[in-house]
Amino acid sequence: MTADYYLPPRDYVGYGSDPRPGVWPNGKKIAVSFILNYEEGAESTPWNGDDGSCPSLHELHYDRKATSGGKRDGLVEDMFEYGIRQGLPRLIKLFRQYGWKWTTWTCARAFEVTGPYAKMLVDDGHEIACHGNRWQMHGTNLEETKAHIHKSFDRLQASTGLKDVPTGWFVGSGHQSIKMARATVHRERNVPLLYCSDSYSGDQPYWAPDPYAMVHGGEDKGMLMIPYSLCTNDHLFFVAGGAGVSAPDDWFEMLKAEFDMLYAEGERGAAKMMTIAMHNRFVCKPGRIMALKRFMAYISTKPDVWVCTRREIAEFWREKYPYEKEGPTYKLHSEFMA
Repeated sequence: MTADYYLPPRDYVGYGSDPRPGVWPNGKKIAVSFILNYEEGAESTPWNGDDGSCPSLHELHYDRKATSGGKRDGLVEDMFEYGIRQGLPRLIKLFRQYGWKWTTWTCARAFEVTGPYAKMLVDDGHEIACHGNRWQMHGTNLEETKAHIHKSFDRLQASTGLKDVPTGWFVGSGHQSIKMARATVHRERNVPLLYCSDSYSGDQPYWAPDPYAMVHGGEDKGMLMIPYSLCTNDHLFFVAGGAGVSAPDDWFEMLKAEFDMLYAEGERGAAKMMTIAMHNRFVCKPGRIMALKRFMAYISTKPDVWVCTRREIAEFWREKYPYEKEGPTYKLHSEFMA
């Protein structure tokens, strides 16, 4: 334990062989959480004051070396711009057909530079959560990280007109100092931190200790973890070495198989959640989005499916399984913890 972060115990057991039974509202068998990673405009580029271009997660990133020395790469910038110019309108229209809402994991700088879309997503009822200030690392120490997080608040609130955002986060870094910095800034800004999704360790939400309270003392109100998934992430279209997918049908089959298994577990009384992660510049290409359309049409025919935002999951879980009653999940099997 240090002033910068808290290291929780490793928990290999979780809920064990007895997952929370029948957890979703009105007997729903599965919670389906669509995530939009909104990164375009926040990527590394000299246009944003960076030394070079973005090195990863664009159509050419396995073959094209990132620029440096303040040199812009117009091709890479075009690929990110496609995500907003063409991809996002396509995705908005698709979700409006079903009246479904996604959780927007927003790199705050991206909202600042992409015109009317921040308020459009608010008007459509999508959740506004945070994916960081920029789509890059957030400082090398606690104070630098806090400064980036404060900037995230400023940019998200200015672009959306909302004063109670963000209440949920996914950054993608495993470093515990980011969780500490977030917990600290939320206290300073008096905005509730309802959940964190920097976890890949389950198919159900779970509680962890509040890192701020573990270091600085005071009441431990817990940190609700709502796990993410890379298995059903559209980044698989860009994974090299045969580990990803290349055709829309491949990604559809992956989504369908995961849904069918989790839905069957829900029918047996052990309801889970499923995450579908999307990027404007990935799945919103004309061919790839056909996989998403097929999947949405498929699950729309199934009874007792709860398509929901992560904020809705967090609010439900906090009411049904409050921290003061449940405590950290690792304590359910504390005899096995090192």
